[in-house]
Amino acid sequence: MKQLKKLLIGAAWGVLAAVLVWLLTRYVAKDLFYTYEAKTYDWRIKKKFEPRPTIDDIIIVDIDERANQLLGKYSQWPRTYHAQIVDFLHKAGAMAIGLDILYDKDVWHPDQDVQFVNTVRQAGNVYTAVYFAPADSDNWRPVMKSEPKGFDAKRFYYTFPPQVEALFPHEDRFESGFLALLNASRGVGHVNFNADVDGVVRRIHLFTNFNHHLYPTLGFKIFMDAIGTDSLHYDLKNSFLELYRQGQLLTKIPVDGHGNMLINWAGPFKSFRYISFYDVLKAKERHLPPEIFKGKVVLLGTSLPGLFDLRNVPFQRAFPGVEIHANILYTLFTQNFITKMKSDTAFLLLLVIGIILGAILIFTRPLVSYLTIVLAGIAYVIVVTVVFFEYNYWVEIIAPLLTIVVVFSFVYVYRYVTEEKNKRFIRSAFSHFVTKSVVDELLAKPDKIKLGGEKKICTVLFSDVAGFTTISENLEPEELVQLLNEYLTEMTNIVFKYDGMLDKYEGDAIMAVFGAPIAHGNHAYQACATAIEMQERLIGMREEWHRQGKPELRVRIGINTGPMVVGNMGSESRFDYTVMGDAVNLGARLEPANKIYGTYIMIGEETYRMAKEQIIARPLDLLRVKGKTKPVRVYELMGLMERGANDEMMRIIDLFRKGFELYLRQDWDGAVNYFQQVLTIRADDGPSKTYIKRCREFKSNPPGESWDGVYSMKTK
Repeated sequence: MKQLKKLLIGAAWGVLAAVLVWLLTRYVAKDLFYTYEAKTYDWRIKKKFEPRPTIDDIIIVDIDERANQLLGKYSQWPRTYHAQIVDFLHKAGAMAIGLDILYDKDVWHPDQDVQFVNTVRQAGNVYTAVYFAPADSDNWRPVMKSEPKGFDAKRFYYTFPPQVEALFPHEDRFESGFLALLNASRGVGHVNFNADVDGVVRRIHLFTNFNHHLYPTLGFKIFMDAIGTDSLHYDLKNSFLELYRQGQLLTKIPVDGHGNMLINWAGPFKSFRYISFYDVLKAKERHLPPEIFKGKVVLLGTSLPGLFDLRNVPFQRAFPGVEIHANILYTLFTQNFITKMKSDTAFLLLLVIGIILGAILIFTRPLVSYLTIVLAGIAYVIVVTVVFFEYNYWVEIIAPLLTIVVVFSFVYVYRYVTEEKNKRFIRSAFSHFVTKSVVDELLAKPDKIKLGGEKKICTVLFSDVAGFTTISENLEPEELVQLLNEYLTEMTNIVFKYDGMLDKYEGDAIMAVFGAPIAHGNHAYQACATAIEMQERLIGMREEWHRQGKPELRVRIGINTGPMVVGNMGSESRFDYTVMGDAVNLGARLEPANKIYGTYIMIGEETYRMAKEQIIARPLDLLRVKGKTKPVRVYELMGLMERGANDEMMRIIDLFRKGFELYLRQDWDGAVNYFQQVLTIRADDGPSKTYIKRCREFKSNPPGESWDGVYSMKTK
């Protein structure tokens, strides 16, 4: 039942994370998160490109730099050039000719306009461009209430029911002025590109709405006529634009809620056949065979920067607008549509991700949880990328990844709070106990039960179980209490054996004082002997725990000697017999400092000085703890003299000491040599590994002549 409750709590956090991410990405910062998501889409588009032959079913006649140089400045070209191009392409058998050029009337050469219009009318397969613009009251360009007089609009626009019409972008002004040319065309199409919020063209609105009349985009109009479309239907429920001929469905085009179709880009610049305007105009001189245009869609446009028809697309910042139309046509003709996951489906995806991860992370250890979200994120990106490549299905990346991170954060804040609550409970339960030595002292001297204290030289011992939070996560409360009681009982007995005072338990941590309230011999040695015996006793306990399938506790110990205030401290109604002072604080810092060196017992300089005749230790470092400016020399406690030391231990101490001396003299290579010799004797020697790494770092980045050999702890 407890496991089910925990599972439901994790799932609930997952749901909350999914809802929060949904609101954030869809409402609070919609444009920002869409921009990031669109970049992942662009990345997928670029990765999808494959080397392929140039596509020649759609040919682009390009007003390029070469034509501009050989024929003179484009603005000075006679209109007859365009008439000759249209006539040539028509006679060559082009299926359709799309003019992606916005023509104005040539007031200086009206006869050329007449020739051009007649040529377009006679060809019968020419499609011309129209452009719509917003109103501009500052420049006296008001909203137009109808198409320009003389434009045969009924031939070209489409109508839809009002609820469909409202989906498409509404335009204020019809800006194309060469009406005779438009009327002579087989069809007209708009050439407006509505970029996304980041300025990138990724989709095309198949129709634009002017005066309640819907005009198709240029490429879409060519496509509809090519397949013989005579009617359309907009499926609002499923977001499809359906094309029919004589009641028979020809195709269904997936669109978004605004009638936009995602462009499935065929490839980078010049994926389609480009032929210079000059070569087509001078086809006979250039020996250009007309047959290459037969049955093809030919688009006339420009790649010249000066003609302002370059657009920002997912893979290129300046891409010819005419090739965008070619990509639109290619998407339509190949029926290779890209579909974006619908909004409600995307929300369900976030919920599924949140619930699954929440249910998993509520149980897993911190490291496992971290690896889980990293692997889940990588796997998700790989899967949605493969789905895009194989099925042209755009599944979002940013919102799901953000959901993964938020679920992890929510679950672990919750777990941290609840686990700290459990730890406070354990601490509170043990704070009611005092040691027998304190009781004896107070019975002998009742005046001790008051505020205040005395200053004494004492030794403090701090121990802490490595990874206790992770261990506690995997045990039921009863199992955790049993394990902790077993551990604390054994460790406390050892403290009492060497006349130590149990100051307090802080969850799994033990703080003991030697030399107070009553000194019994060399308290520095007693603390060292306690630490050695604690580690030895833990070896046997770990073997027993292993047989029982319980976690195997490992303990780090810090010991320091120095002056400290000893006495009853607290309020008038509640106080504890304890110690305070810089020496105590330093002892507390030495325990976690073991992690830096891979050691389990670290002692301070004063402890070593008082007990050096009775202990075996090696110099470890000159250490500056956080919050202090003066460094202290620290040692690793390795054994007791009374038990003797084997040759291997003494050899390790000697080699390490020599390496440490060379390290202080900045002889990095010499020091590494000695530390490596230590590793040949004891392969897992943490301090040697630590110093080898430091030496190599210092060799690459020398500390300078002023270096004092001190290592500063960055954390407490």
